[in-house]
Amino acid sequence: MKKKVLVIGAGISGLASAYRLVEHGYQVTIISKEFSPNTTSNKAAAFWFPFHVRNDQRATEWSKKSYYFFETLAKNSLTGISMFPLLKASKPNSNDEDSWMDFMPEGSFAKLSSMDLPIGYEIGYSATVPLIETQIFLPWLMNELMMKGVQFLKDEISSLAKINNDYEIIVNCSALGARNLCKDYSVIPVRGQVVLLEPNNFTRIFLDNQNPTYIVPRKDATIIGGTYEENIFDTTTVANDLSRLLKNALDIFPTLETKNVIGNWAGLRPFRDKVRLESDGNIIHNYGHGGSGFTLSFGCADEVVSIANSIYGSS
Repeated sequence: MKKKVLVIGAGISGLASAYRLVEHGYQVTIISKEFSPNTTSNKAAAFWFPFHVRNDQRATEWSKKSYYFFETLAKNSLTGISMFPLLKASKPNSNDEDSWMDFMPEGSFAKLSSMDLPIGYEIGYSATVPLIETQIFLPWLMNELMMKGVQFLKDEISSLAKINNDYEIIVNCSALGARNLCKDYSVIPVRGQVVLLEPNNFTRIFLDNQNPTYIVPRKDATIIGGTYEENIFDTTTVANDLSRLLKNALDIFPTLETKNVIGNWAGLRPFRDKVRLESDGNIIHNYGHGGSGFTLSFGCADEVVSIANSIYGSS
């Protein structure tokens, strides 16, 4: 008889956990109040990069495992994943730290000459990273899970204690929902706002971590970001912020001015000083990934499987 697992949450952390658990012989049900395309994960610019997790040593290995997983999936054009060039640049006196390099797989980045950087930038690196087109990948992933027998239930869990005994293991990927579900108020929302331009022929992702500014060329839009607003619970965009984001991008790449604005959105990143990935009895908590949900996703999912195996083996 297969081991029954309930995964709470259908963002990338929940879906990745379910994917890995099914691969290891578990019978999985996912319960969530929302599914793609109505999750925060759908609003992510979703290129692989270690955002705000560099004080957590565990994240180095998780990030690399996710990188390699996405690199493998990129060979299948149906997944919406591609290995894409990234330009990471910083201006003079920006005090940009370099711990992100520890997260990069060997040979995946190189320092650039200042001649190869946009005007006003002093230090830059080229890298190759997974670009995850969420509007393609998340439906693909959900379809894969359905074909593997995963059940999807639309409901909201108000208490872990009230979950029935049909499941031997519960995996809590509730993101910001952990504030209510676990009374864990160390998980805070960090609002990120973006502007959407018409698709263009940009050949690489641009990232300035200090301003911050990022430009992500997807098939459906060019995403211009972003903001980092702690403890903001409102997903309404702010006109002045959007104007500033667009101006920052146009100052760096004036050719973007030829593209029309086609939309905007805001999402709430579930940030925690350190990711909570641990067991509490038969409950495995996996939340608090902040802006690195995709970057950590399948590495954390592997850890979930390891913990589940340990729980099941000791039961």
